[in-house]
Amino acid sequence: MVALKQKLEERGLRKTAFRIELLTLFTQTKSSLSIEDIKSSVGKTSDKVTIYRALDAFEKSGLIHRVPDKANLARYALCHNECKPEAHSHNHAHFICTVCDETFCIENVEVPKIHLKQGYKINSSTLTLEGSCPSCQSA
Repeated sequence: MVALKQKLEERGLRKTAFRIELLTLFTQTKSSLSIEDIKSSVGKTSDKVTIYRALDAFEKSGLIHRVPDKANLARYALCHNECKPEAHSHNHAHFICTVCDETFCIENVEVPKIHLKQGYKINSSTLTLEGSCPSCQSA
């Protein structure tokens, strides 16, 4: 709990009980979280507005990032330490399981370098892979 409070403090975020609970949820989850996942886990203690404000603050501060979703809904995953409020650094693939619809960050897949014609600037790019996750394959 001390480490989570410190993480919030380092990012200039208030250390409310709800934000600590939300950050705990992210650290204990292997896949990404949808708004519905978050509401069902911590929604009993907070309203929808509080959840959205906390997610917005977490994303702006570099604690979480948006990940792709099969249904094109918002999903969030924990950032790694290299993300900062000024810039997210997510040069990794995302894997969407077509069985359970979960999205996972895959760190060990090399994202290809893209060379554009002069004058073009890439602001962001994504590599999304689809298939079945280990849990769904063993079921």
